[in-house]
Amino acid sequence: MLIVKESGQAKVRDRYRSYVKHLAMALVLIAISFWIKGAYIFVKAELGQYLIARAWQQSLENTELSKPWFWADTWPLVRLRVPTQGVSLTVLAGDSGQALAFAPGHTSGSAQPGAKGVVIISGHRDTHFRFLQYLQVGDNIILQNWERQHTVYRVSGMQVVSEDALIEANNNTRSLVLVTCWPFDSFEPNSAQRFIVHAQAIDSY
Repeated sequence: MLIVKESGQAKVRDRYRSYVKHLAMALVLIAISFWIKGAYIFVKAELGQYLIARAWQQSLENTELSKPWFWADTWPLVRLRVPTQGVSLTVLAGDSGQALAFAPGHTSGSAQPGAKGVVIISGHRDTHFRFLQYLQVGDNIILQNWERQHTVYRVSGMQVVSEDALIEANNNTRSLVLVTCWPFDSFEPNSAQRFIVHAQAIDSY
C-alpha cells in the first residue's frame, strides 16, 4: 500500500511540474510577442520619420510637395521643433490612423501652419508625441512649412478632455493645439481621454 501511495504522489508531482513548465513557456511566449509588437511599432515610427524627413528635404529643395513613398496618400506638410525637448519631427498632411502610424498628422479641417486660426496636430502617446508629457508652460514650439516660413508658438497650458471634445475654430487668433491619448503610461489601445497642449503664436520669420 505504501509503494502505491508514493507512486501516485510521484505522478501528481510530475503532472504539476509539467503544468508549471508549460505555463512558464506560455508566459515567455506572450512576453516575447508583446516585445515584438512594441519593437515593431517603434521601428515603424522611426523608419517612417526617416523616409518622411527625406521627402521633406526634397520638398524644400524643389519647392513642391513630395510623397515619402510612391503609394502614399499623404505628404510632409510641416516641420515641428521643440528646442527645450530636443524634438524635431516632420508632420504629415491628414491625421488618419495610417498616417499617425508613421508621423504626427495635421488635421485637414484646421488652419494651415502659420496662418490665422487654430492649427491642430495629433500624434501617438507612445511614439512621436510621448514628449508632450514633459512640456512646460512657456516652452516654444516652432513650425516650419515647406515654403520655409517659421512660426513660433509658446505653450500656454495643458488639459485632459474627453475623446469626443470639440476644438472650436477661431479665425481671430493664431494658435496651435497638440493632441495625444491620455494617460501616457496606459497600455489600453483605445483611450477615452485626450491630452491637449495649447500654444499661442508669438513670432514668425
